[in-house]
Amino acid sequence: MTTRRDFIRQATLLGAGLSMSPFFINATPGSIGANDKIRVGLIGCKGMGFSDLQAFLRNPEVECIALCDIDDEVLNSRAAETQKITGKKVKNLYKDWRKLIDNKDIDVVIVGTPDHWHCLQMVAACEAGKDVYCEKPLGNSIEECNIMVRAAEKYNRVVQVGQWQRSDPHWQDAMAFVHSGQLGKIRTVRVFSYQGWCPSIPVKPDEPVPAGIDY
Repeated sequence: MTTRRDFIRQATLLGAGLSMSPFFINATPGSIGANDKIRVGLIGCKGMGFSDLQAFLRNPEVECIALCDIDDEVLNSRAAETQKITGKKVKNLYKDWRKLIDNKDIDVVIVGTPDHWHCLQMVAACEAGKDVYCEKPLGNSIEECNIMVRAAEKYNRVVQVGQWQRSDPHWQDAMAFVHSGQLGKIRTVRVFSYQGWCPSIPVKPDEPVPAGIDY
C-alpha cells in the first residue's frame, strides 16, 4: 500500500528532475519510518548538488538533515545557506560520504559529486536502503550505468537521474522515433556541443592539497 510519505518521496524525486526516462527505473516503495518528513542528505555541495537540494527544499515536506563535502569552506557555507532557507540548522556535516550513507535517519541521498563518484555512491546508497537523486551523467560508461540500474532493481529503490531535458516533448518524440525502428539499425552516433558557458579545464601540474580539503 502506498502511504502519504511514499507519495511525497516519489513526487519530490520526480519534481526535482521533472521526469525519469521510462526505460530506467520504476521502483515500488519500501519500508518507511514514523516520520512524515522526507529526510534528505546531499553529497557534493559545490555546484549542481546544491541546486538540486534547493529544488527539493521547495517542498515543505522535505527536511535536509545532512551535508557532505570534502572542502570545509564549501561545507560550512552551504550549511549556512541551507539554514537561511529552512530556518533550521543542518544536523549532520560530513567530510566522508560513507558516513552520510551510514546515517539511518536519511531517506533520500542526492549525489552531486564529480562524475567518477556517481556509480559507487549511488550503489552504496541503494544498498543502504535509501532512494537516490543522481546528477547527470549517471555514470562514466554503459557498464557503470548497468551496475547502477541493477542495484536500483535489486534493492527496490526509487532512483531519479537529473536528465531534465528528457521531459520536453521533442526529446520524447525523438526517442520514440529511434525506438520505432524507422531509422533501421543504428551503428554510429555523433554528438556535438557548441555551448560557450562551460570552457574546458586546462591540465595543471600537481600541487599541495589546499588547507581544509580532505581527498
